[in-house]
Amino acid sequence: MSHIVVMNPIASPPPPQALGQRLDTLAGASVGFFSNNKPGADVLLERTAAALQQRFGIESHFFTKEVPSLEAGADLLRRCSESCRAVVLAAYD
Repeated sequence: MSHIVVMNPIASPPPPQALGQRLDTLAGASVGFFSNNKPGADVLLERTAAALQQRFGIESHFFTKEVPSLEAGADLLRRCSESCRAVVLAAYD
């Protein structure tokens, strides 16, 4: 009798990690809005930024990946992390 071995090609997701500490308040914070450059992401981020500006007086910074299907470049991620205390990411279709 022969055996069939079935392999699952999907890797297990990594454990969740905190990327940073939660801010005590958004009041006056510098917040980045990071788009994956897919249709609709810019609209979602612009509306979210406007609402947070009105409610908390945040300073908005917008960042957009060049190619939606590729990872963000190291320079873009560095600029985002250096200029913002918090980041809102839109991966929207």
